[in-house]
Amino acid sequence: MPEVINKPLDRQYFKKKANPKYKKDTQLTECCNQNVDMVILNKNNKEEWELIEDYCERSLQTYSNTESITPICCAVCGRLVEYSSTLKDSKVNYK
Repeated sequence: MPEVINKPLDRQYFKKKANPKYKKDTQLTECCNQNVDMVILNKNNKEEWELIEDYCERSLQTYSNTESITPICCAVCGRLVEYSSTLKDSKVNYK
């Protein structure tokens, strides 16, 4: 009787099955060191850029102490890396 080995069928299994040269290590983009498997917004896609703008607008309306929000994207591939917020000087509001 052959030996039965139980292995989970996870994402890694199917990636390796589809591509025998698949490396098990996390694959990162060369330009911005982001995980290639991570689905992230991209400024070069018109619909996704609108989502980025909507997020910035909602955040400015929701948080009154936020002066501005800058979406930081990779200059090469356009992937959204992070948002940077500038807060208003809170000392002015205190008397």
